[in-house]
Amino acid sequence: INNNVRYLEAAATDIDPTTNTISCIAIVCEGNSCETKEFDVNYDRLLFSVGAQTTTFGTPGVEEYCNYLKQVGDAQQIKNAIVNCFESAGLPDLTEAEIQKELTFVIVGAGPTGIEFAAELLDFIEENGPRYYKQLLPYVRIKIVEAAPSILRPFEDGMKDEAIRRLTRTIEIEGVATLRPCEILLNKQVSEVTANYVYFKDGDKIQYGMSLWAAGIGPLPITTNMVEALEDTEQKGAQEFARGRLGVDPWLRVIGGKGEVFAFGDCSCVSNTPMLPATAQVASQQGEFLGKLFSSDYRVDAAAADGQLVPPVVVDPNRSKSFSEQIASFAMGESEIAAPFQYLDLGILAYTGSGSALAQVQVAPGKGDPMSETWNPVRLQIKGKLGFGLWRSIYLWKQTSPKNVVLVTLDWIKVKLFGRDISIL
Repeated sequence: INNNVRYLEAAATDIDPTTNTISCIAIVCEGNSCETKEFDVNYDRLLFSVGAQTTTFGTPGVEEYCNYLKQVGDAQQIKNAIVNCFESAGLPDLTEAEIQKELTFVIVGAGPTGIEFAAELLDFIEENGPRYYKQLLPYVRIKIVEAAPSILRPFEDGMKDEAIRRLTRTIEIEGVATLRPCEILLNKQVSEVTANYVYFKDGDKIQYGMSLWAAGIGPLPITTNMVEALEDTEQKGAQEFARGRLGVDPWLRVIGGKGEVFAFGDCSCVSNTPMLPATAQVASQQGEFLGKLFSSDYRVDAAAADGQLVPPVVVDPNRSKSFSEQIASFAMGESEIAAPFQYLDLGILAYTGSGSALAQVQVAPGKGDPMSETWNPVRLQIKGKLGFGLWRSIYLWKQTSPKNVVLVTLDWIKVKLFGRDISIL
């Protein structure tokens, strides 16, 4: 924790960019009595990084009947739902059809989130299922549903095929008939979800015990409100590419925000680049960029005579520059303005189950225009056990403290030695 920072435990409910005011609400407790308290916070510079929420695309029934995998609480809810499905299936007097319904898990969305969840569920069935629910395993069905013609869109075709092979693998368990529980359904668009069925636009339906919606993300209400508050500015035109997110310029200044509001992460969209992936990697690089911009003594709100913001200019041209700033100045041929944000693709990872993972790392820029969506850089493809080792190494490396590294490592060891905890909390 940085002792030079003041932390407030509260929820921001609204932002007024005309008065530079943030409306907040906090829960204040004394003993067993709690009440809400509303207050305002004024700002000179606002860094807006609220992320995004799971979007349902207006599909009926998703909010009522599907689980999400976005927040920590979602993970606990999913764990309880899985255990409840198995416990319900083990009750007496159920028919085979009823048991299979309880043990059918539908995953909508075959991006990294949906695929990794399916892989972990398969691991649970293979590694811990025989200990707790051996007689129920033949009834387990995992249905991965994807509206697009392929899974894991950011990966190369060979990596997608490897993921399909791993997910649809045969599982051998002593005393149980050969299992192949996972099925991937492509080009299937969900039209409605009810308490017992997932319906598709082609007329098909699947009866299920638990459903997970991992089909995409959308802006939070506070982001939408912020866009609406700036609709009388250039932000209105920026929505042609931002599509509900806050449009920002190459220096991550919110368009129409007078150089006083900055946004990064999933809630923003940079105007001069193709749509960046909604990953922590992008947000991390953008946060680091803004930290350096603010600490390098640039004037970020400088405007031309017509009121349009100009690129951030250095306040003291004679100050010493860092090595990276010198390189940027040389590349741009300009020494008094800040270099714009540039995303460096360090690669993507996806766990595919049974100690196997995919790792795709960019090693050369390739040919063509990097700003084009058709740009195809040279990528190193790693899969299997080596990919799994890299996947876990990156997760440990990205932990925020040595304490977290130790805790995560101990958790992995505990699961390996004693299995997953199935207690319902």
